[in-house]
Amino acid sequence: MKRSALSAQHSALPGFTLLELLVVLGLVAALSVVLLGGLAGGGKSVALQSGQTLVANLITAARTRAVASGNQTRVLVHHDPDSPLAAERYLRHLALEELRAGSWVTLQSTALPAGVYFLPHQNRTPAGLLPGETAWTKLDGTRLHSSCLFRAPIQQVVDGTTAENWVEIAFTAQGTTATSGQLVLATGRLLPPGSGSGSPVVLDGQETVRGLSISGYGLAVLINERSGF
Repeated sequence: MKRSALSAQHSALPGFTLLELLVVLGLVAALSVVLLGGLAGGGKSVALQSGQTLVANLITAARTRAVASGNQTRVLVHHDPDSPLAAERYLRHLALEELRAGSWVTLQSTALPAGVYFLPHQNRTPAGLLPGETAWTKLDGTRLHSSCLFRAPIQQVVDGTTAENWVEIAFTAQGTTATSGQLVLATGRLLPPGSGSGSPVVLDGQETVRGLSISGYGLAVLINERSGF
């Protein structure tokens, strides 16, 4: 009887979907790295690595969800420097969404660790974001930027009531993407209110960037240093 009761209790426990497990594992890993980094004095470098892991897990979760559900999915990156929430969201807030019956539904939202930001696409880099207003370059001299964030911003309400501008990385029901390319993450800091800059943040520098490459099949590969872009 005791064994049967225990089995019944166990089967009544709610299960986790693969999407939930991927997102939770990514968030736990990110939090663990930040905490350990704080204790060891890792600072921004460790936060950058944590952010890279978080983004890679979210991209994987979006692709996995698309294949499992047969619905289109997308990862949104906040790109609205004029939003009232720009100080906490701009270039660091993300959302995972699924297309259901013609409407986009937010499944998960999260943010990069404090002090970590996306480098946007070269065509949407506001004044004041890059130190010295100097364009960043790869080691071969070509432009360093998040090439997969090339689509025009869309307006979407995420975790609130106000529509803001976001740039999407979209996945088909087969897990493929037409928004393949590279995502670049860098460290930075908030600018004082009223600084007159077109960006609420300024990035630190291009030497310590991290990121990932997303293939047309929706697969993400980590890039751990500038020379890897």
